[in-house]
Amino acid sequence: MSDPLLQRLRRRLSARLAKPRRLFVTAAGGEFEAWCRDQPGTAVELIVSARAWHELVCEPGLPLPDLDAVQAYAEQQFAHYFGSAAQRFAMAPWQLGVGAGMSAGASALHGLDLAALRAQAEASQVRLHAVRPAWAAWLGSLPAATRAGSGRAVWHEEGVAVLIQLDRGRVTGLQSRRVTSLADLGADAPLAVGTPDTDFAPQPGPATPQPDVLPRSGRSPLAWPLAATGALVLATAAWSAAESHRALEAAREARDRVVALRSKPSAKVAAPSARRQAAAQPAENRAATEARALLGMPWEPLLTRVETAGAEAKPIAWLGMDASAGRGELRLEGLTPDKLLALQLSEQLGTTPGWGQVVLSRFSNAETGLVGQRFEINARVKTGGGS
Repeated sequence: MSDPLLQRLRRRLSARLAKPRRLFVTAAGGEFEAWCRDQPGTAVELIVSARAWHELVCEPGLPLPDLDAVQAYAEQQFAHYFGSAAQRFAMAPWQLGVGAGMSAGASALHGLDLAALRAQAEASQVRLHAVRPAWAAWLGSLPAATRAGSGRAVWHEEGVAVLIQLDRGRVTGLQSRRVTSLADLGADAPLAVGTPDTDFAPQPGPATPQPDVLPRSGRSPLAWPLAATGALVLATAAWSAAESHRALEAAREARDRVVALRSKPSAKVAAPSARRQAAAQPAENRAATEARALLGMPWEPLLTRVETAGAEAKPIAWLGMDASAGRGELRLEGLTPDKLLALQLSEQLGTTPGWGQVVLSRFSNAETGLVGQRFEINARVKTGGGS
C-alpha cells in the first residue's frame, strides 16, 4: 500500500463513497486548503459565509420553467448591477414549487474562486460534494414547523446578516445587511436566528432552496455503484500486488539458496531446481505487471464516461465491471427495461475516443429479484500505456 499511485487511487475511491462532511468557510476561504490536507480521501459540503455571496429572488409570475431559465435571468440581473465583474461569478440557481406558488432565485459566489477550491480538493483527493450559501444550509436544518411559517428568519455572522422572508414556507425575499448586532434589525422578533456554530444537519420538513454552484451536469446517480466497482478493482489490484510481491520474495530466496549451493560440490544437483524457479518467475512477474497496469489505468475519465453515458440512458442500472489492463479489455454488466437502450448505449460508447470494438455481447432475462433484462458490453479501451 506504500505505492503513491495506489494510495491516490484508494483515496479517490474512498472520497467517492464517503458521506460528505459539512465545513463552514469564511469569505477568505483560507481554512479549506488546510482542511483538505488533514482530511484526504473524504467528501465535503462547503457552507460558505454570506460575505461571499450576492443574492437574488425572482419576481413572482416570471416565465421561468426550469433552473436553466432561472440562471439565465439571474445572469442578466447581476450583469446589470455589477457590470463585467458578474462574468466571474459562479451561479447557483434555485427553484421551488410550481405555478402561482413557485419561488425562484439565485446565489452568485463572488468572494471565492471556485476553480481554486476544486483544485485544492483535487490535490488531496477530497470530493467536493456541494458549495452552497450558509443561509440556505441553515434554513434546511430548521424544524419543519419553523420552515413552514410566515415571518422573518435571520442568518447572522459578525458584521453581516441575511434576512430571509418566509410566506407559509416560501422564500419571498433575501436581503443582506451590514450590522454590528441583531439589535440593528429592529424590534420584531424573528422566527429563528442562525450563526456559524449552528448544526447544519438537514431536517425533514418542507423543501427549502438548496443553491449549489457546482455544475449540475457533473452529478450522476451512477457514481456510487461505479465507485463500489472501482473499490473492487482496487482491492483486486492490491491483492494481486501483494501476492506478486510474496511470490517474487520467494523467488529471490530460492535464487539465494541456489547461489549458496553453487559453492558446494552438490551444486550440479541443485541447478535443475534453479532453472525451474527461473522458469516459474515470468508467471509471477505477469501478475505483478497486471496489478501495476490496473493501477495505472485512467480510471477517472473512464468511469466518468460510463457514468455520463448511463445517465443519458436513465433506465440503465449498472451491476458491475471487470477490467484486464494488460489486454486493454473492459466488460460492463447492467440492467435495462429495453434492449434498444442497451444497443444505443453500446453505440454511444463506441464513438468515445480511446474506445474500440464495443459489442453488446449478452442479453438475457434478469435473475429472480432483479427487474429488467441483463446485458453485457465488451470493449477495448486504451490504458495508460496504450491500447
